[in-house]
Amino acid sequence: MRTITKDDVEITVRAEQDEIEVRGNALASGDDAADRECEDEILARLERGDVWAWAAVTVRVTWTAPSGRQYRGEDHLGACSYRDERDFREPGGYFDDMVGEALSRLNVELAELAEDVAT
Repeated sequence: MRTITKDDVEITVRAEQDEIEVRGNALASGDDAADRECEDEILARLERGDVWAWAAVTVRVTWTAPSGRQYRGEDHLGACSYRDERDFREPGGYFDDMVGEALSRLNVELAELAEDVAT
């Protein structure tokens, strides 16, 4: 079986408010005042309903086989703070890493299925 790549899949991003406490986890700059200011900003955004202020993010890749059956791989990351999904998807950041990890998981699953069918 060939390796499934980013070009072969549909990529979706789901962000939900993270349950991890903001205070003490948002930033560790070593500057208590700067950390507190960052935490206050995140909390204010959350109060306004901005899920990207403090999100648990799941990136899912979905590949549709020629048979029409769909296979998925996912990666998850908590304690994320971005302006919005567009900001999260900026090249060179966690989004790229998470797509790579989700693809890796998908390809492992497909390889295991192929081994099961072959035996």
